[in-house]
Amino acid sequence: MRHGLKLLSGAAMAGTVLLAGVITASGVSGAAGSSAATSPGVTSNSITVGSISTQTGTLASGFSSLIAGEKAYFDYINAQGGVNGRKIDYKYQLDDGGNPTTFNQLANTLINQDHVFAVTGLATAFFSPNIFVEAKIPSYGYDVTGNWAGPNNLFGAGGSVQYYPAEGPEVAYVAKHVHAKSIALLAYNFVSSAAGCQAAATGLTAAGYNVSYSDYKINYPGTTVATDVQRMKQAGADMVLSCMDVQGNISMARAIQQYGLKITQLWLNGNDQQTLNQNKSLMQGVYFDIQHVPFSASQSLYPGLKVYLKEMKKYAPQFVYDEVAIQGWESGSLFVAGVKAAGKNLTQANVINQTNKISAFTAGGLIAPVNWVNAGHSGNAPPYCAAYIQVQGTKFVPVLNTGKNVFNCFESTNAKKGPVFPVPAGTPSPG
Repeated sequence: MRHGLKLLSGAAMAGTVLLAGVITASGVSGAAGSSAATSPGVTSNSITVGSISTQTGTLASGFSSLIAGEKAYFDYINAQGGVNGRKIDYKYQLDDGGNPTTFNQLANTLINQDHVFAVTGLATAFFSPNIFVEAKIPSYGYDVTGNWAGPNNLFGAGGSVQYYPAEGPEVAYVAKHVHAKSIALLAYNFVSSAAGCQAAATGLTAAGYNVSYSDYKINYPGTTVATDVQRMKQAGADMVLSCMDVQGNISMARAIQQYGLKITQLWLNGNDQQTLNQNKSLMQGVYFDIQHVPFSASQSLYPGLKVYLKEMKKYAPQFVYDEVAIQGWESGSLFVAGVKAAGKNLTQANVINQTNKISAFTAGGLIAPVNWVNAGHSGNAPPYCAAYIQVQGTKFVPVLNTGKNVFNCFESTNAKKGPVFPVPAGTPSPG
């Protein structure tokens, strides 16, 4: 399950809530449960799929690159002859422009008019599951809205659940390593930001850590966070967990530098190379908690990373180190895994069924295993695995690992308990 936070602005979250229950699948043609035309978009040599993402507008930077990663994966698969003799025709890459009404229209168009076999790339602040669930269409993408959990045909990259209780032991592990005595937590005043920090605070407090300062009501985009930094200093905080996005994090780091606060920073967002290049002095020593093999890990030890970097450099060179693009690669990989398993019985229902039989999906060795049998849609079964990276100079360097292994896996949400080694079976590791 995915427990790293994916953050949206307050305005975007409000739009997401308003969308709930709006779109329906009336008149859907070729739904998986029907007896006729159970394989829309399928020919003897191709499978037609499509996506809806925010590619333009003010929210585009947080979503647009998903289709680059997904398309790169399909190009990689098609270059090998496709899946069971059929190539993936990524025919529709629709743009909702960050508009909920447009998303509504495009969802209906993609399913009811274009008759795609699957919607393989959903990346928007305005995702509403209704039409996709009612149409029983295989659906994949980037879960930022927290409403992917439950339905067995919705497959969020890395798991359909943002499981916040898992943050506790992951944050505690960093705190223990840096010998933190007083921890602060900062988040925006909307659920997709505040919930993770609140869950971490609960876990840390239960484990005996001193949570000396918290603010879960910061207005987006964090322009007032300097006041929080002053209060953190007064409270004697020596570590801070930020559940804000990159804008808030940079504002926080600038204030920390300005006020001379000596503090360990753990961010859940902002680990992209362009941000580091522009803010090198502010980001030195910052830790990040991520859920995939770090881009800077050894390619000889992690062959899945070697394949990813090679193919991305070939098909999407602008997005090789992009954190959203890798979600698209994961989504494409899971769809292909389901199609392969479906074999000759290529129906939407069977692809969904076969995907939900995968007990250890790693996107070719890039992520900790997702168990779609009993946890992918519910998120309440361990292990909870994370990789840590730290800014050192101009690079994000893997840290806090045991030997050459980049993952730390926790068997419980109890923040008193550390990671288990060796890592659970199936977790990408050097062996």
